[in-house]
Amino acid sequence: MARNIKADHGAVYRAVVNWTEVPEKGGTPHTEYEGPYGEPGAAQGRVTFWENYLRDADTGETRASGHVEEGTITWKLYTPEKKRGRQGGRA
Repeated sequence: MARNIKADHGAVYRAVVNWTEVPEKGGTPHTEYEGPYGEPGAAQGRVTFWENYLRDADTGETRASGHVEEGTITWKLYTPEKKRGRQGGRA
């Protein structure tokens, strides 16, 4: 089901979440983007979710941090590429 983010004539927001794998799995850093959202609070909520979800229960430290970015959307007509026909017959 499609959702209406009420952003056709205004700003949209996305959550930028930086997180690190557990050291036992290499401790590799990652950046994920979630959104767009119509309100900054919704994007901030996702940042907070990941900070809490990746929080160590013993130490209270989290492996995630993040921030909210603001932007606009520009819509343009989408024209799909034509599919190429198969070459040759069945194998």
